[in-house]
Amino acid sequence: GQGGFGGGFPQRGRRMLFKNQLMDGALPMAAAVPEMAMEVAAMGSIAESEVTADSVGGAAPVRIREYFPETLLFEPALITDSRGQATMAVGLADSITTWRMTTMASNAAGALGSTETPLRVFQEFFVDIDLPVFLTQNDRVSIPVVLYNYLDAAQDVRLVFETDTWFELDGDAEVTVTMNPGEVRALYFPIQVKELGHHKLTVFAHGKTMQDAIRREVEVAPDGEKVEVSVSDRLSATVEHTLTIPENSVAGAQKILVRVYPGVFSQIVDGLDSMLQMPSGCFEQTSSTTYPNILIVQYMQETEQINPELQMKAEGFINAGYQRLLTYEVPGGGFSWFGEAPANKILTAYGLKEFYDMAKVHEVDPDVMARTHAWLLSLQESDGSWKPDENYLHAESWGNIQGSDVLVTAYITDALLTGGKRDASIDRAIQYLKQHWQKAEDAYTLALVANALVSWDKGDATTQRVLEKLHGLAVSEDKTTHWKGTATVTFTHGDAADVEATALATIAFMKAGKFHDTTTEALTWLIQKKQASGHWGSTQSTILALKALTLSLQHQTSDVNATVRVRVNDTVVSEFQVTEENADVMRLIDAGDQTKLGNNDVRIEFSGEGSLLYQVVGRHYAPWTNRKPGPEPFSIDVSYDKTKLAVNDLVTATVTVKNNLPGQTEMTIVDLGVPPGFQVERSDLEKLVTEGPISRYEVAGRQIILYFEEIKGNATLTMSYGLRAKFPLKAQTPPSKVYAYYNTEMEATAAPVTLEVK
Repeated sequence: GQGGFGGGFPQRGRRMLFKNQLMDGALPMAAAVPEMAMEVAAMGSIAESEVTADSVGGAAPVRIREYFPETLLFEPALITDSRGQATMAVGLADSITTWRMTTMASNAAGALGSTETPLRVFQEFFVDIDLPVFLTQNDRVSIPVVLYNYLDAAQDVRLVFETDTWFELDGDAEVTVTMNPGEVRALYFPIQVKELGHHKLTVFAHGKTMQDAIRREVEVAPDGEKVEVSVSDRLSATVEHTLTIPENSVAGAQKILVRVYPGVFSQIVDGLDSMLQMPSGCFEQTSSTTYPNILIVQYMQETEQINPELQMKAEGFINAGYQRLLTYEVPGGGFSWFGEAPANKILTAYGLKEFYDMAKVHEVDPDVMARTHAWLLSLQESDGSWKPDENYLHAESWGNIQGSDVLVTAYITDALLTGGKRDASIDRAIQYLKQHWQKAEDAYTLALVANALVSWDKGDATTQRVLEKLHGLAVSEDKTTHWKGTATVTFTHGDAADVEATALATIAFMKAGKFHDTTTEALTWLIQKKQASGHWGSTQSTILALKALTLSLQHQTSDVNATVRVRVNDTVVSEFQVTEENADVMRLIDAGDQTKLGNNDVRIEFSGEGSLLYQVVGRHYAPWTNRKPGPEPFSIDVSYDKTKLAVNDLVTATVTVKNNLPGQTEMTIVDLGVPPGFQVERSDLEKLVTEGPISRYEVAGRQIILYFEEIKGNATLTMSYGLRAKFPLKAQTPPSKVYAYYNTEMEATAAPVTLEVK
């Protein structure tokens, strides 16, 4: 497309195209087509699609439309000519839809401008499939295939529903219909899904005047509860592990995955991928999912290994995250979990630290940092300390903070020092920490103090005493070292809190240049604690672990030149060389074909120089009928007022969540499975936000995510919302889950429910 602003105004523009589904994927509707400002014919695609020779009357082969991205283009830096105009070629996707093109621009003088323009992609005859994004093995679904005939004349259409081994079709695969001018018609093809995995469904529509074909993808999930075990460590010699897949696991759903990380950079990228799958509805979650992109750009700049494409993508994510973070600012200063008063000091300090780090690689409004910095200083006590936020003072999970100004002061001071500013206010905060640091008896608080003092003066005598005491709290075992964490500033407990404390201590030691052997053992422990999902349990623990690993690059001295061979049950599934040229590429080995029920022997052979990092994951699905519910911190139940209904009927889902603990839990997430073929009544969810009890919600293709800022001890919450049936099926809902976001081991799961629509 061609874009520009007349009058020589913009010299640099940021350009994005977003999908606006006005027509794509719609069920039958009126034949009228809205007029748009720009229109192109859907004749080409940037995806390579196969063609079929099957046609009517010897017509040209029909091209299969199968490329349907949500975002078509992100161009962060389009330079115009002196007239403020630029032209670029954009390959269109296969969507029959109207895209929303948003353009932002600035000129050399700093003036800004923006506009939105619709871009309509249309053809007069096409076919579409309203295919769910997922199904469960053995589900029965009547797939709606919709024909759109906007031609001026009628035409006979031969519709071909391509059969495949992953499903059984109940009925004819071909049908011929006569489509009148302007007619939209839906036909249904009943199938029963059989095979697990990601599959494609293709439909051809052969008309005498025009033809079309479409291909969509669906995931068929196992009928069971996912169970994963993992082991991670350093790889400098041959290692062996045995992973056991229970004999009663769902057949064909077991898998062993091996990841090999030649360098820390590949760990960062893998951590980013895993975090993008986590909820990101509050300020801290949005901050943390943005942070890995900052680390990626910092790494590329520090190592002078610039990858323009990767840097552009990372900067795009940073920009999107930054814009969203600004929406959480509270009127009057500071930030809060959901942008509502009162602002939170600790959360604001975390955001300020990220803004300072972000400013090293991306443009950040200096006024945002300045007023956030000033807001924190305005709350400083006369003795140089900061007190905990009153609205969290009595939270059970903040028990270690209630009587300690040291923790809060250390956290905020270190954040302020990240910006490099030193003034009388910071002096008072440092003096307070020097006078009261001995009150910090737990490793987490002491590690925060150590980081603040090291940022101020790593050679100071008090700083050295703090580092020595922190080193004395280390727990060493099996050639690894870690520190025990108490409840953290984001309510984290358990393993994730240990990761935070260990990462903070490791960062302090590396910045101070002390205890190198202990640091190496602590990094090894962090590597070992990486979960099967690719992160370290919570957003805070993941970010701190990635920061520690990134900082370790400055102390990395050995190069890698090695051969790696992966064997699973005596079968070589992968063999590759790791050299300086490819040391940042993560290898993912899928040994699903070699995985069996019972014991599986995994052997990773290493020969050469240097060391790598690796992770072995064993995955299987346990039948829901084998569940033995025991005492859990949470309970969740999802019921429906009816399980048999008709198309367009409304079913009411009722969710009951109970906190079985005596103390309240903060930042609790409820992840509700959306049945395939159903549409969520968002107005019901909006009501739950305005009237309570939820703080925010998000709807994805297969889930509803509800955010609770807190659930009081022994409290029971009940919520209801509507779902509307779109087409005939007999299918399972996905499982639903409740968990503490910063303590993921605190969770409970509700088994799926089968719904039937006729």
